[in-house]
Amino acid sequence: MNIATNHGKAVTRLAKRSFRTNRMRNLIIICAVVLTTLLITSVFTMGFSINRSMEQTQMRTAGGDFHGSFKYLSPEEADKLAQHPSIKQYGKAVLIGYAVNDEFRASRLEINQIDENIAKHSFIRLEEGKLPEGENEIVLNTWALDLLGVPHQLGAKVDLDMDINGEQVSRTFDLSGYYEADQYLAMSGLAFLSEAFVRENISHIDPEQTKQTGTYVNTTRLDVMFNNSYGIEDKIKKVMSDTGIKADYGVNWAYSSVGIFENPMNVLPYVGLILIIMLSGYLLIYNIFHISVVRDIKFYGLLKTIGTTPRQLRKIITMQANRLFLTALPIGLALGYGVGLWLMPMMKSFSLMEEESVYSISPLIFIGAALFSYLTVRIAASKPGRTASRISPVEAVRFTGLSGTGRKKTKRSTQGAKLSRMALANLLRHKKKLILMLASLSLSLILFSIIYTVISSFDVNKYLSAFISGDIVVKEMPDRSQRYSEGGTAALTDDVVKSLGAIDGVKSVDKVYFQGDLLKINETIRQTLEPFAVNEDPQMPIFTSILSRGSIELQVHGIDPGWYDVIHNGDIVSGSFDRGKFATGNYVLVTEALLDGGNDVYAVYYRPGDRIKLDSMDKSYEVMAVLKSNALYAAGTQSYNSAGFKVYFPAEEFARSIENPGIMSATLHVDPAKLEQVMRTVQSMVDSNPDLMMKSREDYKKEMDGFIRIFQTIGYGLSLIIALIGILNYINTVITGIMSRRNEFAILESVGMTRKQLKKTLIFEGLYGVLLVGLIGGTAGLYLTYRVAKSISENMAFTVFRMSVWPIASAVPLLVAISLAITLAAYRWLSKASIVERLREAE
Repeated sequence: MNIATNHGKAVTRLAKRSFRTNRMRNLIIICAVVLTTLLITSVFTMGFSINRSMEQTQMRTAGGDFHGSFKYLSPEEADKLAQHPSIKQYGKAVLIGYAVNDEFRASRLEINQIDENIAKHSFIRLEEGKLPEGENEIVLNTWALDLLGVPHQLGAKVDLDMDINGEQVSRTFDLSGYYEADQYLAMSGLAFLSEAFVRENISHIDPEQTKQTGTYVNTTRLDVMFNNSYGIEDKIKKVMSDTGIKADYGVNWAYSSVGIFENPMNVLPYVGLILIIMLSGYLLIYNIFHISVVRDIKFYGLLKTIGTTPRQLRKIITMQANRLFLTALPIGLALGYGVGLWLMPMMKSFSLMEEESVYSISPLIFIGAALFSYLTVRIAASKPGRTASRISPVEAVRFTGLSGTGRKKTKRSTQGAKLSRMALANLLRHKKKLILMLASLSLSLILFSIIYTVISSFDVNKYLSAFISGDIVVKEMPDRSQRYSEGGTAALTDDVVKSLGAIDGVKSVDKVYFQGDLLKINETIRQTLEPFAVNEDPQMPIFTSILSRGSIELQVHGIDPGWYDVIHNGDIVSGSFDRGKFATGNYVLVTEALLDGGNDVYAVYYRPGDRIKLDSMDKSYEVMAVLKSNALYAAGTQSYNSAGFKVYFPAEEFARSIENPGIMSATLHVDPAKLEQVMRTVQSMVDSNPDLMMKSREDYKKEMDGFIRIFQTIGYGLSLIIALIGILNYINTVITGIMSRRNEFAILESVGMTRKQLKKTLIFEGLYGVLLVGLIGGTAGLYLTYRVAKSISENMAFTVFRMSVWPIASAVPLLVAISLAITLAAYRWLSKASIVERLREAE
């Protein structure tokens, strides 16, 4: 009959004393929890930080970090909405019109009047000056000033032609401030005038009328910030409902909370990684607690004889697990956060987007990591806890940890008792333990195989051919690469190209001319784009805007004959490429139009044999072939315009047809024996002109090598830690097996088995385990490697899938060595006790 022992202090004291007597177990479990927490925290840190960095980048693209905006308002409506209690911050912008100077033909410049809050939340950081106050003051960005030929100097005169509500107005302004901006981000296409200009020049224009005509001049946009970014659209609707004002509105799509649930696939890689880490941690922590319970099972049996309840026994183990978790948690969180911050720039470099580095310190990182780590520990400790609580006092005395129920079968053999057969039978007796050990080791082996195969699939030559076709390329600096053809001063001129070609050792120079242009939308293009406009997100009306504008953006190139060799049959969608006919100047090459980069949706507006005429050229040209969107990637701007496409002319025809043609790049083919000398000469020329840059084939190769090293650091680091967890688990499995069978081994030795035979049996068991891991790796492992690595490689740029069996094949000898070392160490520990001492333990 059990005696009630429900005193909490007694249970706590038992748990503490049991905790102190298991120092080695505690140390191993703490290490396991630290490793698990470290991995989970680093994954959360990288995920949150990369997400925050992407948000910042997307906010710059979207035009600001306000949560949303109310559009086309009257001043009274804007004031009323701004007073709503849920709006914490706001800014106002008034639309004045658009710049219609010839310099802005291919780059739209919108003219607004804004307040300080709009400037602050739209990433407008003035290099010099302030927002305009006087009627004749203006703020512009540096690329717009370059197009107009205006110096970056306060007080400089700016001649601007404006379309204000359908009327053209020409004014000369004084530059009151300027700021740096990327020409192709949202806020860069803006000029800012003063409130005084609005009051004196457009205050008489009725915003209701301009809303009906579609010019929207003198309408106010109210940008707002709520207390958080969750449910932005619902909050906007509530503000309108409470104020009784109906207005068009927009939600800032840059906030991940807006769209994260629209595409759960974005978070699946992180979920998969965390599950793998949790599984690895579980397998190790479970085994360690199991060892502890097996060793201390008689202690728990004795506790039961004096009245300790099963619930109290479970509580003793749970309290020890909680204490170990709390000890390891801060170490794991701190190390994991540090590792995550260290790895984040590497992870971010995988993206082709230029992202601002923002390190997240969200409490969700630590809460999430702690929660998942605790779940791992509790789940791992629960089964050993149940084992201790369910065993009876009598069973505890003779408990060895072996599971065996039912009637034993007597096996007959004519070949005698072979050690190898005994070892195999022993290994297969504990199927659950065997499966856990095989799963732990196979998991790290398969993960390493997948990562190695993906890394070995990177193709340096494919990477190089995408960015450079010769030995050296000289081009305009990125911030000038598309301005020289739009009125700016060219840095890469014909004289510069001739000087490059005259360098001793340069065999040839291939130029690429470039001009941005617009093409009026014809019926074919309209029919292609209208279905996308109907189905697109109203908050991001890309195709609707293109259709309303009535034109698509083109990237027009003129290429020298050296580039003809880069065009391969695999780049051609339809038609064929004839060098001789193309060189006549009567033909052009066009690419597919990219409609949806995320889903690889392309469209073809022109077919071979169709004729195309650009407004900037006098004659029409026949389309010779349609190329893939990424064909001639090294020759182009390496960027894409939504719904737009690229056109390629022979360089001579381009230069003849375009007034003041701009050269985008010059590729040098160099005698290998004189490459170093040529590179030094070119570098000295580039150094003397800050608007030019040079990159060699070796520079691109180093970039690719750096990318591969980053992947190796992250991938192999993760594999190593999970492999370490697997090896620790294997060590514990071997120790558990030998410790639980020490009495059995003593009986075998007492009936004639020698120590040498016992050692051989244990070695055979270890080798059979390695053999099973090898078989799993060689079958399921190779299959998973092929499927997963092939899928990853096909979705990454610059890879050619190469299947490899080397990772699994090379891991087997390593596992054999580890198995022998662990088995022999365990055998030496077992041999310290005599047969008599081990037999007495069974009594």
